Amino acid sequence: MSGALRSMVKSTRSLAEVASKTVCSNAQSQYKKVMEANAKYVLEDKSKLVDMPKQYIFTHLAELPANWAKATREWQLTKAQLSGWRELSSNEAATGLLFAGEVFAWFCVGEYIGRGFSLTGYDY
Repeated sequence: MSGALRSMVKSTRSLAEVASKTVCSNAQSQYKKVMEANAKYVLEDKSKLVDMPKQYIFTHLAELPANWAKATREWQLTKAQLSGWRELSSNEAATGLLFAGEVFAWFCVGEYIGRGFSLTGYDY
């Protein structure tokens, strides 16, 4: 290795070491700040960790009746709006048509992916 190349490698190495130390010290201090700010979320009792998946699942299952009621109300509003389709403005009709087109396009994309990126059919 020539002298110039050797000195360049040496200076680059020293710069990398300084940068590494700076990044490590900043990362450690940032980690400490985040952990101190969120200490209330850290479980001290590791036995509670076993119950957490069940709590997560059943918490979300408890929300189902409320979500079902919202979906039912939304469906009733949609049916009411579609029953008077002759009274829709052209803007509302165009928005509905574009939405239906987008849903169909995503369906086609899913089918294409499901067929293994083939337009001809499923590959068994």
